[in-house]
Amino acid sequence: MADFSTGMISTEDVLEDEKVEDMRDEFYDLDPDFTQFTTYTVDQSKRETFREKPTWLEDELPPRLTAVAGGGYVGTGTTINITVTTGHGAYIKKGDFLRNMKTQEGFWVTSVAGHVVSTVRSIGTRVAAAGANGEQILIVGPAFAQGADFPDTNMIKRVLGFNYTQIFRHGWNFTRTNTKVRMVAGNQPAKEQAKQMKVHKRAIEYSGFWGARDFKTDPGTGEPVGFAGGADEFIISIRRDVNGPLTAHYLVDFLRDALVHGEKKKVVYLAPLPALQISKFNRSGMGSQWRPSDETRHGVKVDAFLSGAYGYEIPVIVKKDWNDFSTASKQYGGWGFLLDHDYIAARPLAGSDTKLLLDRQPKGRDSVAGEFLTEMTWEFAQERVHAMFFGVTA
Repeated sequence: MADFSTGMISTEDVLEDEKVEDMRDEFYDLDPDFTQFTTYTVDQSKRETFREKPTWLEDELPPRLTAVAGGGYVGTGTTINITVTTGHGAYIKKGDFLRNMKTQEGFWVTSVAGHVVSTVRSIGTRVAAAGANGEQILIVGPAFAQGADFPDTNMIKRVLGFNYTQIFRHGWNFTRTNTKVRMVAGNQPAKEQAKQMKVHKRAIEYSGFWGARDFKTDPGTGEPVGFAGGADEFIISIRRDVNGPLTAHYLVDFLRDALVHGEKKKVVYLAPLPALQISKFNRSGMGSQWRPSDETRHGVKVDAFLSGAYGYEIPVIVKKDWNDFSTASKQYGGWGFLLDHDYIAARPLAGSDTKLLLDRQPKGRDSVAGEFLTEMTWEFAQERVHAMFFGVTA
């Protein structure tokens, strides 16, 4: 028997299913796409690799510095044997001119045996003076007699750099029926596909900073598993523990070392906490140390420019999603990287750059499945052109 309503009819007297649903036809995403490092690197330098272990060669000029060792040397005599840092004798050749950078005395090398350098001293106007352990010696360059024989030679051996490709996969799986049901903001699997694309890119981005270079065997299948090393894995020489708030003096000293080598395509990637502290600096006499920016470089919005120690500005990208990371016990919320993109490349395996693969469900399964798949790695050459700091606290 039908129900009756009497008197004034309110919304509660109407069947819920009779009402038209009023729902916004778009989602409010909590986390937009923050994969600036990947975007910048792919735009700047992307080269396919045809191996699961791509390699590269690194070379450098012969060293120009050594130091006094072995207890030093006396300040008398016209000749002197100088013991240098163990292993550094190979840097020096017969005929080289040296300078003790503290005493300014000049030396002309007559022979080298191991790490003991025999010299004629007091070359130039500086008089003989004793040398102490640790005083730096600059290898200025050779000076040969007229008509001399062919000189002694030395050569720096090249270094092999390598990384492993990593397979990134992010998928979805829905019953066929689910994909036919009309839904707000579009049907599945299109909505999940868009979300998984962001998740996929985020995983690749994080590997660029914190990936570990390794090659293991899956105990379940016996098949190899590659892990692509990121910046944290490669940077060895310039790793600074701030161990407290980031000060102007500390930052300037960090930049002085970090900018010595490499080119000018350096970019700073910062967690929000160190970015906040740098933006507060007020260092007189050095121009604008933190210049807010709305510029775009290689498809990436630059948040600011930081004045370097060598006369040019460095783009700064604030990694907003790192604000979720803790700063306690030197965790990632207090980290920053200075990376030289002239020495970084994205290296997808041939034919394995990011692909959308559909119809991945098993044969006969009444479902709709797909995935994003990428096999790639990173090339971080010449680790001394890159730098990082950590341990920044509020």
